Amino acid sequence: MRTPTAALAAALLTLPLIALPGSADTAPTGPGEAPPPMGWSSRSLGCSVTEAAVRQAADALAPLAPLGYRHVVIDDCWLAAQRSGGALAPDPARFPGGIAALAGYVHGKGLKLGLSLSAGTRACAGGGPGSYGSEAADAGQVKSWGVDHVRYDWCAIPTADFPGQNVQQIAQALYPRMRQALGDGVAFAMNNEDGGTVPWLWARDAGAATWRTNVVSRPLPDSYAAMVDVWETNQLRVQYAGPGSHADPDLLQAGRGGMTETEYRTQFTLWAAAAAPLILQAGPAAAPAAVVANPKVIAVDQDPLGVPARLVSSDGWYHVLSRPLRNGDRAVVLFNESDRSATISTSLGAGRWRAEELWTGAVASTRGTLSAQVPAHAALLYRVSASREQAPPVVTFEVDPPRFLGDDRPTTLEPGVTSEIVTRVVNTGATSRLRDLRVALNVPDGWQAEPRTPATAAGLDGGEAFTVTWAVTPPAGAERRNHDLTATLSHAGGAQDGSAVVAVAQAPPSGTSHLGDLPWTAVKNYFGPVEKDTSNGGKAAGDGLPITIGGVRYAKGLGAHAPAEIEYYLAGRCTTVRFEAGIDDEVGSAGSADFEVWADGGRVAHSGVLTGAQPARKVTASVAGARHVRLVATNGGDNATSDHADFADLTITCQ
Repeated sequence: MRTPTAALAAALLTLPLIALPGSADTAPTGPGEAPPPMGWSSRSLGCSVTEAAVRQAADALAPLAPLGYRHVVIDDCWLAAQRSGGALAPDPARFPGGIAALAGYVHGKGLKLGLSLSAGTRACAGGGPGSYGSEAADAGQVKSWGVDHVRYDWCAIPTADFPGQNVQQIAQALYPRMRQALGDGVAFAMNNEDGGTVPWLWARDAGAATWRTNVVSRPLPDSYAAMVDVWETNQLRVQYAGPGSHADPDLLQAGRGGMTETEYRTQFTLWAAAAAPLILQAGPAAAPAAVVANPKVIAVDQDPLGVPARLVSSDGWYHVLSRPLRNGDRAVVLFNESDRSATISTSLGAGRWRAEELWTGAVASTRGTLSAQVPAHAALLYRVSASREQAPPVVTFEVDPPRFLGDDRPTTLEPGVTSEIVTRVVNTGATSRLRDLRVALNVPDGWQAEPRTPATAAGLDGGEAFTVTWAVTPPAGAERRNHDLTATLSHAGGAQDGSAVVAVAQAPPSGTSHLGDLPWTAVKNYFGPVEKDTSNGGKAAGDGLPITIGGVRYAKGLGAHAPAEIEYYLAGRCTTVRFEAGIDDEVGSAGSADFEVWADGGRVAHSGVLTGAQPARKVTASVAGARHVRLVATNGGDNATSDHADFADLTITCQ
């Protein structure tokens, strides 16, 4: 569960938006303005990287070379601990055959070899020497080995050698030294985003093919939230990117196992729209072809115009981006960051437009509006062109659309209780009439679904909608988790599938209950799991101590580590949440947090910032009529160290 992208939405007030039809961003691509690199990095291997592992990766990457995956990049840990006769040398245990032989092997596969070097006195990892003061010699060394690509890191910088200069000034002195020494035959990647070097302001002038935009220099967390955070940061900086000098939000996660296929496809879509490097972090053999081997999506990333997508609109949850392409087409992204399916629309301007969704291959035409129901955490990628082609109109097929503005959670159903689910068809494209419509809703085994309104319609003109209301009943024994609903729309011109996710949860019983005894519907915690009836403890589950605040011990409650969020389903039948808020005594006087209660979309109570030196503070919140309650522990304004946040004696009263 994520909070809206406030920074990205706010950026719309300061950054110029782009119009969809036509483009002023049509600068030609000149000599040396290469597309963003594609390939594989050894970063996930860390210091377990070996010559054999790199050869194996090259073998697995070679089948993807026709799509553009040609760079095999060895991250840190390839260097020997010391120079040999003043020259760089590979670690003899990890790379016994040497880099020149390895480059020959990689080249024999039709691929290119990349190495990491450091602008400082030491490598970022592995203990090898940096290139500070030896830029010309080191550049000559790696070129003699046949290296095609250098990733220049920012570690162990001798700042004392640059009195009176800030980090940016030092970087602007050091990076051009290596760029010039390498010459035009070696691609140069600036890997120096630490918050102070601001490479996007000067990387193009320094001759960098790519430059980092996020602040993560370790293997990226393989999670949806982390990926979106990185994208948001990148999106705020792409205005400085262009042909031959590309913003680099870092590696692709597909194949690592921490996200769903939909989320991996979303990352690939956002990276392609941004003209970002497509560098795999998982082994090439593990990267799913359905995500990383779509040639039409790759063509957007590699488009020679090189202009990254900019925001057309964003409200923090739902984003529309557009990117001009060399032949006059546009790539348009509809990205649903939220936790439920939602319809996202944008105007293409006057005229008739052909829109191909590049992941499915579906082609439609429209007289000006592009609209689709986008699943939670998904991004659709369209190639849009002016065309008189005869194609079916854009049809917006919604399954369980949001019921109110800001409804960002899946609809929640109770076991054994009948609820209403809506499907809606809109002839958005308006290029022809839809005829003989029929909608079917498919539910999991054991569920019941019956139409309460007609599920067929004779026709639908442009701009008209056809809505069906369904009575949906999960069985009494339905699992308390998210479930998929699918639907099929058929009409005289073809068929279209739709889907939505609904949650099954049980509301608290009547009377007063301890919330810690009830199952939550969503949870996130900064460090370790949220613990029931004990403090947060450490990283492992079940390692907490009795909840104790200011010397007072509590038998019941939840132990979290701020920032944390715990959500419960209430079904509109509860009235009051009460708890004692405080930082657990296990961290002494350290730690700080603000304890909040959110009812549906609004905050209804909070404690104010409490520290480990303060006693517990009682919080009482009215949640009357709310379908969901969310308990939030926010960071107290400093770092997250020791923020062991206790919701002690936590109760809820329901009707």
